[in-house]
Amino acid sequence: MRAAGEMALVLGCAALGGLGTWMIAGPPSRVVACDPSSLAAGEICLSTLQLQADWPEGRILWIDARTADEWKRDGMPGSIHLTTVGGGSFEEQVEANLEQLGTAPRAVVYCGSAGCGISKEVVKRLEALGMIPEVHALHGGWEALHHAGLVKGSSPGN
Repeated sequence: MRAAGEMALVLGCAALGGLGTWMIAGPPSRVVACDPSSLAAGEICLSTLQLQADWPEGRILWIDARTADEWKRDGMPGSIHLTTVGGGSFEEQVEANLEQLGTAPRAVVYCGSAGCGISKEVVKRLEALGMIPEVHALHGGWEALHHAGLVKGSSPGN
């Protein structure tokens, strides 16, 4: 019985310490960290894009590589949908978006998260087609866009 009381006291102190830290420092940051020096080939940080002169003037074609339902529900406004999983052949999807793909000077492909490899596969396939001069996969994917408030139903700091 005494051990249970001591355990309850320790847990209570830990909970109060955690609550105090939360009250002083605020909630934990859920922003997707991105270190340009540690990126894989073909990846780009959202912060790098935001510093460039052609952001957000529409000179970047955003490509959502998640499922069609996810893209429709909470994709980036103005983005197109291309994926290598489900939803028809990749070539058919390219044909359906030929006008945007053929005129884009640069494109950024995003999928669900930093661990998602679909965006990198889409980048490889687009590079092989040679339609867009500059194509990158967004490090952090949709999560990075969501936390920056750039997708449907989000606001900065979500």
